[in-house]
Amino acid sequence: MSILKKYWALLLAVILLAASVLFYYNVYSLEKTAHESKVSQLETMISAVKDSIQLNSKYTEVQEFLEEKTNEFEVSRMELYSHFPKEMKEEDQIMYVLYLETLFDTEIEFAFGAPVDIQPLSGGYTLQGLDLTVNYETTYDGYQDMVEYLSTDSRITSVVESTMEYDAETDTAIGLLKLRLYLINSEDREYLSPDVAIPETGKDNIFD
Repeated sequence: MSILKKYWALLLAVILLAASVLFYYNVYSLEKTAHESKVSQLETMISAVKDSIQLNSKYTEVQEFLEEKTNEFEVSRMELYSHFPKEMKEEDQIMYVLYLETLFDTEIEFAFGAPVDIQPLSGGYTLQGLDLTVNYETTYDGYQDMVEYLSTDSRITSVVESTMEYDAETDTAIGLLKLRLYLINSEDREYLSPDVAIPETGKDNIFD
């Protein structure tokens, strides 16, 4: 007991030292690491803001025109979209093929197509493709008329596949055309019947 009384001050100092070491590693050290991490994040953000300010300062002279040009671009984009129908129903596909028949001067067999998404566009619009496969029998001039029509039509149509067997003696061209018609779909757009010229069929019933 006398020894403890003699060295109590030393023992107390050792205990306080141990407590200080534990406090340093368990509290101060962790807080210091978190603080340094926050400082590093803030320095990174400050650096990014400085870079952004420096970059934007290069375009101060044109910033006043940005809103005007952005509006012009939006008008141009919507004008472009207006050339594409929202959808092409089966009756629209029939009328389209009937018009192609007048160019071929023959009857065409075809299968109805269904739209398939091709590419999402800005503003919630989607570019779609609808494939029509037509089997034809016509003259060589009729085939040329068809190609010319497809290349000049206001509707944007791609020829995905084309085959032709030609008999020069009878001037008969037989083959297959796979056409892809393009649509732009959006919930904001209303359905309008595509602008397809209605041909004179000479029939009371187009299905006869």
